Amino acid sequence: MRVGGKRRGGVAIVLACALLGVGESGFTQDAKGDGNAQAQGHPAFAAADAVRVLDGLRQGLESGREGRFLKAFDGRRMPGYAAFRDQITEFFDRYDSFQMRYRMTQTAMDGEFGAVVAEVGIDANSADGTGPGVRRDASVRLVLNWDGKSWKITDLAPRSLFR
Repeated sequence: MRVGGKRRGGVAIVLACALLGVGESGFTQDAKGDGNAQAQGHPAFAAADAVRVLDGLRQGLESGREGRFLKAFDGRRMPGYAAFRDQITEFFDRYDSFQMRYRMTQTAMDGEFGAVVAEVGIDANSADGTGPGVRRDASVRLVLNWDGKSWKITDLAPRSLFR
């Protein structure tokens, strides 16, 4: 399912899973036996990796530290990273006292990329204390790449979750 490159292939598989409605128990791939991934010099992407990444996002957000949150992303590989980083800065300026919850529904691996679909909820209070807080829920799709030390997010959709 390659569409113009490996990254789009990873996105395509995640989108195909979402469209097919594959549920929590229907598409979890623990790719430990995937010799292709290990032959390329990186570990296979597994559900435990997805949990580590999502927990890192949650901890970064709940800490209220923008840098800790952005540490989960690969700014060199993520399309539109500079605009996303600015969006996150604005989000952290506008809100504080964050809480994030998630329920992972799918994980997969396509070539060198890992993919996760999770139901994510974010609650935050207005930073100035006078404006309204926010509660957002979305089905979030992440594409990840091994950077030599850990799995980093190279794409996230929808990015509007952080507006």
